[in-house]
Amino acid sequence: MDEPARTAPAALEIAEQLDRLARQELDEVERFIGTVPPIECAVLLIEACRCLDHMHVVQKLSAKEEGKLSVHDFDIVVRGWNVLFGLLMQRKGEFNGVPLRESVPELRQALMGMLHFAGRYVLLNRTAEMVRHGMVSAMANGDEIELKLSDRTLSDHFHDQLDHGKFAELNAKVMRGYKAVATDADSAQHLRDVMGKLTFPWKTPQGVMVGYSADPEIDVYFLDAVTQNTLQWRDDAGIHPRAELGGCSGGLLTTVVHVLMSFHTKHIMFVEEGIKLHANVNQHMSLTIWKTRADLIQSLLIATEASEHEVTAALDLITVRAADANYFLTEQAPGIPLVIELCDGYLLTPVSGVFRNPFNAIRMLRESTSASIKNAFREHREEWMTEDLYALFEGPRFHRVHGQTKLRRDSKTITDIDAAIFDNVTGDLVLFQLKWQDFSSSSIRTQRSKAKNFSDQVQDWAGKVMSWINQFGVPELCRALRIKPPNGSEPRDVRLVAIGRSNARFRSYGYNLGGNVLVLPWPQFARLRLTIGPGQDFFEILAKAIVDENAAYVDRKSLPYILERHGLRITFRDIWSGATFPE
Repeated sequence: MDEPARTAPAALEIAEQLDRLARQELDEVERFIGTVPPIECAVLLIEACRCLDHMHVVQKLSAKEEGKLSVHDFDIVVRGWNVLFGLLMQRKGEFNGVPLRESVPELRQALMGMLHFAGRYVLLNRTAEMVRHGMVSAMANGDEIELKLSDRTLSDHFHDQLDHGKFAELNAKVMRGYKAVATDADSAQHLRDVMGKLTFPWKTPQGVMVGYSADPEIDVYFLDAVTQNTLQWRDDAGIHPRAELGGCSGGLLTTVVHVLMSFHTKHIMFVEEGIKLHANVNQHMSLTIWKTRADLIQSLLIATEASEHEVTAALDLITVRAADANYFLTEQAPGIPLVIELCDGYLLTPVSGVFRNPFNAIRMLRESTSASIKNAFREHREEWMTEDLYALFEGPRFHRVHGQTKLRRDSKTITDIDAAIFDNVTGDLVLFQLKWQDFSSSSIRTQRSKAKNFSDQVQDWAGKVMSWINQFGVPELCRALRIKPPNGSEPRDVRLVAIGRSNARFRSYGYNLGGNVLVLPWPQFARLRLTIGPGQDFFEILAKAIVDENAAYVDRKSLPYILERHGLRITFRDIWSGATFPE
């Protein structure tokens, strides 16, 4: 389906207006940075990290509403990070040491303004693309423009949100069941009290920061505290422990990221406790710190017990350098690095990198520069997804077919079956196609292309499988799969299921699969398997549950936002929304 061709000419004109306005916002940022000497760009880069770190800590951790940005402005500022970061990294030049300056309100205000300018550029540019593809409806009346998500976009977005949210909750419950972690109020307060006593005011010519002493027990606590997120985010990003990533494995990369996340989270909490006890502390400067590369490698060697060669290779994958600037200027999905190389031998470590999946950012950056790394990330995914699928159907009730099964006609392979499960109780035979595509990029064109590929490939697979079965019959299918139904009977039903690892709903992009194959994302499939439980006619119940859930009413609260720029008044009616879902 060619969605842009169906978009009304008036809407396309509005998209052009949005693009022009976006360009004006970017021009403001580029013009400002163009007037700043290279060494001062490094100062601005440090201050931008300070702003981002402080904003995330206040927004995500503070119980008070005071000092928080609106949902809209927080999102816009975060969206602006990649652009501002890329421009500053391009221009900062070479220098020795770290150009430290005191963080003052005037400088912070200027940097937050630049982040908002850059974020408006990203917002307007992305919205223009969504208008072109029919994902956002647009109406103009004089100098006023109103933008609203299409019904199909709303359906995809909020049901995907439901799947990922409920699956994360279920995973958290499972993890808590395996290991009890002290989270009661008394234990948390005791930890804070101990951390507070370890802090001290660190006075410098540029201002007072929070310093603190080490404590092995606190180190262990925070390493444990971030374990669940680390493993879940690694899995979401699709980085297999056995992936060979040029000097280190996916497992070692995971370990190093795990340690860095614990360092960053611990640092946030020390600063939070320190500012309560010590006067005149500059919180912005305290949160964002620098260290030498040699010191960080030494800390990682002690924490991981890996070789220096492996730790260095992992840190190289994680560290963002000036040579990576172009990636950040073209990729709009916010990627806040755990480690930034300021200059040779000196690193900046933004703590805000722990508030979103760092593995996605690492993978996307490295895939953009190395075909071999890209292939390494993908090498084990099919096997990994099959293992995860079969782990949900262990026991004698289910016959699991190991390895791909090729369906042949006249000695030629027609298609293959990634996985198959036979239910010995109900007689259901289920054939799976497993798709692991990355939808981390915020590029509408990239996402739409992947959505089309997914839809085309699934429909083609389903058609070929059914054609083969119609020609050769179900008994021959059982022989190809090496399945022997009890008493020589045939399966009660043959079902086709396609599972996307992260996404499988693409109506918003103009693609809707036919009814001969059940299509759903992995979080929904795994959640339903775990909640429906054993002893049930699972695949029959699954098919009904998918229909019911996809048709479920979403109680959505729009959060309108009005942007007035360059003589235009733009109302984003529901680009930002909150939603609640039925239990």
